[in-house]
Amino acid sequence: MNFQLNNADVGSGMLPRDGYTGSDSSSPNLLSPNKPMNSKGDKPPCSICGEVGNGIHFGAEACRACAAFFRRSVALNKLYRCRGNGHCDILSTIRCMCRACRFTKCIQVGMKREAVQKYRDAYGKRGSDVESPSTSVPIGMGFSSSQNTTLESVEEGGMPILSTLSANYAKLESVRRVVHQESGTSVFQKRTPKAVTYKEANEVSSKECDLVADWILNSYPGFSDLPKEQKKILFRNFFLPFVILQGGHFACTHNRNDVIILASGDFIDCSHPETFYYDPDGRQLMSSEDAVRMFASSFSNYRRNVTDPMLRDNVDSYEFFALCSLVLFDTGLEGQSEECIIVARRIREAIQREILYYYRNVRHIEDPSMRLANLLSLLPALQRATRRFQEDVEISHVFNVYSVDEKFYEMCNGRF
Repeated sequence: MNFQLNNADVGSGMLPRDGYTGSDSSSPNLLSPNKPMNSKGDKPPCSICGEVGNGIHFGAEACRACAAFFRRSVALNKLYRCRGNGHCDILSTIRCMCRACRFTKCIQVGMKREAVQKYRDAYGKRGSDVESPSTSVPIGMGFSSSQNTTLESVEEGGMPILSTLSANYAKLESVRRVVHQESGTSVFQKRTPKAVTYKEANEVSSKECDLVADWILNSYPGFSDLPKEQKKILFRNFFLPFVILQGGHFACTHNRNDVIILASGDFIDCSHPETFYYDPDGRQLMSSEDAVRMFASSFSNYRRNVTDPMLRDNVDSYEFFALCSLVLFDTGLEGQSEECIIVARRIREAIQREILYYYRNVRHIEDPSMRLANLLSLLPALQRATRRFQEDVEISHVFNVYSVDEKFYEMCNGRF
């Protein structure tokens, strides 16, 4: 972690301080749907929303956004429910188009379900001994990663911090593809996720430290102005819970609770924990089978406190960012200054206002206060999962049960 006090230097330099330059291909071009051609006169309009078309997709003329929407809806078997009369306007100028009516129009203009390639789970067959928790909200209420920054899903004006977090997190994921790239492979080649050992998982977490620090520095107003030591106090208290919480976020994205998906895209196979505790170097004093007997209950603890509750409530990306913010801007920390406490309280209040705005104006949830209360109830469970992880690392380190890298050990205890 490389926090700097001046405005010229930001973290490891992976992410620019003042936002990101260049155009965002996910942002719609607000062109009048009544024009049959774009300004160059070379492309017909999208037959669904009137945006500039991008050719024939799945049997109909469509723009990139509508083609991606149809592909995602069919591949993930999404079900949408219209909140109106089933005849909502579908125009590119409307920020939050009705998904149900948009999908219906896709079918009406000739898009074919069978033209969409069947979705293939990159993380293999779901473990037969793992049950998926039932969700308490309708299917389709969560966002996939490709939806996070689209204007159709979010009103940016009422939630500036969450929108910035979302945009910067998308850039963070792009940087991750380079940072976690395996030697001898190309960043342009699709990576096949694999089950990792504990050494590989620890290495991923160690690489993440500077990247996550940069994400934070670029996303919160007032945070970069705090003294360096105060930023370190907040980050040390935040990083490990973030790693654990992010695993729950990935579980929701892929609808899996039998694997723990890492930031690299690889995963820990909870159904076969012996693969996780295997030491390819042969230096481990305890066999992988004995390590499983000692630590396997931690996997069920993680599932019980993190993945199952998040899957049950179908926590989406913006709720994940809200939880991250509340964990980061904690108060009552040792060495925390009064100035830092004031900044933390101000940002926590802003985040809670923004998530309520999101519930009311984007998700249209009937009882936003109850939804927020349920979201906040996830934080104590996250603390339990974090403590359990720290205890396991401490036991393995003190008794030399299996080798833990010193840097990773210090990081887990907030000493970095």
